[in-house]
Amino acid sequence: MPIDHPKILIVEGNDDKHSVIGLMEHHTPWPNQRESWPVYVKLGNSISEILGPKYLTTEIKNAQAKIIGVVVDADDNPTSCYYNIRQLCETDFPDLPATMPREGLVVTNDDGKRFSLWIMPNNTDTGDLETFLKNLVSGELQTTLWDQASNCVQTALSMGAECRASHIPKANLYTWLAWQDPPGRSPGESLTKKFLDPHSNHAEPFIAWFKKLYKL
Repeated sequence: MPIDHPKILIVEGNDDKHSVIGLMEHHTPWPNQRESWPVYVKLGNSISEILGPKYLTTEIKNAQAKIIGVVVDADDNPTSCYYNIRQLCETDFPDLPATMPREGLVVTNDDGKRFSLWIMPNNTDTGDLETFLKNLVSGELQTTLWDQASNCVQTALSMGAECRASHIPKANLYTWLAWQDPPGRSPGESLTKKFLDPHSNHAEPFIAWFKKLYKL
C-alpha cells in the first residue's frame, strides 16, 4: 500500500531498514518518532515482491511520493538486478541509463518525480547488505575478530553445518556480533552504538547517494 509521505525508501527487509536508519542518523537529523522521519523507510518484504509486475509502478504513481528510492541486494548478479528494475521503471523514467551508475542511480522524469536505486554492496560487485556492513568493521582488534569469526564459520561448514553459500556473509556478520558487548546486537543497533563504524570511508558513497537523492 502506498505511503502518505513525499520521500520513500523501499528496502527488502528489517535488517536493511534498521541498518539504513542506524547509518544515516549519524549524518542527518533522524527523530525517533516515525512521523518525523526525514525519509519513510518501507519494507518491500522480499526482492521477488519488489520485482513483481505492479509493485514499483504503484509506488511511482503514488501522487504523495515525490522521491522514491530503492535499496536491494546484488546477490550474485548486480547486472541482472539492475536490468530487471530498469525494465519495470523505464515507462515512467525513460532516461534510465543502460548500465547501473557506480555512484548510485538518481533520475528525475518530466513530471518532476525522482527515482533512485542502490544495489548493495556498491552497485557493481556481487554481495548484499552484510557485504556492505563488513566493510564498516574498523580497528585492529575488531578486524582480527572478524577474521576469526569468518574462520569459525568455515570450520563449522567443514564439519557439516548447513549454510548456503549466499548466506555465508550473514553468518560471518552474526558470528562477529555475538562477540561484542553486549552480544547479539542487530546490524542497525550496531551502527547506532558504533560497533560498526558509521563514519567509515566505505560508507561515504552510500551516504552521498542518500543525501543527494533526498536533498538532505
